[in-house]
This record gives sequence, C-alpha cells and structure tokens, in this order.
Amino acid sequence: MTVPLFLETKGDKSGAPARIAGMRLTQPEMQAMRDHAKALFVIDVVSHATGILPADIMSASRNNARAARARQMAMYLTYITYQWPLARIGTAFRRDRTTAGHACRLIEDLRDDRVIDRELDRMEACLKNAPEPLAIMC
Repeated sequence: MTVPLFLETKGDKSGAPARIAGMRLTQPEMQAMRDHAKALFVIDVVSHATGILPADIMSASRNNARAARARQMAMYLTYITYQWPLARIGTAFRRDRTTAGHACRLIEDLRDDRVIDRELDRMEACLKNAPEPLAIMC
C-alpha cells in the first residue's frame, strides 16, 4: 500500500469523512493510514541503521532471520517511542498484537548486550527528535 505524503483533511472538525485523492475516508481509516506512515518511518530508520531493505523488513516471509530481527526492532522502537498499545502496533505493521508483544519482549531482552543497547538508543533518539508530520489543510 502506498501512503500519500499529504493528507487532505477537509471536514475533519465537522465529523464528515476526509478525502484522499477523491476517496472518502472515515476517521479510523485516516488514523490507520497515519499509523502505517509512522510505522514506515520507523522501518526506514531501522533499515538505515541495519542495512536491511525496508521491503524485506515489511515482508510477510519469516525466512530471513535478519529481516525478522529488524522488523522486531522496528516494532519495539514504535512501542517505546510512540507508546502505542500492542494491538495498534500489530495493525500498523500488518501483524497480530501477539507478534508485536513477542517482538517487544525479545528486543528488550537483547538490550542486555551493550552494542545492541547503544544502537537502539541511537535509533530511539532519532525517532524522538523527528518532527511530527505536517497537517496540510486544503
């Protein structure tokens, strides 16, 4: 799914559905799109830090252990940075909430390694210092 960079939000305050490229979206659909866009941003940060392609990180396949670990890091960083519930993380990453929970527990355990902890701290700082997306009103 391609997420547009700018969301037209006419009608937000009135409760009317928003429009994106001529489509009418409900508030929950808009929130899901914003969540997925944030997840893609986290994936891009993890991709940059690990050298694993974003497409591999988002892949449904579990055959690539390096990509799976990067995906788990991305879910963990989303949990830490945005403090989302596991169900919301699972939805944003197109996974189940239990998968997100497993990823968070696993990566938290890996933080005992100083090298991994340092890298996660760097990625977390990058995400926390990133500006919020701009709301473009049309």
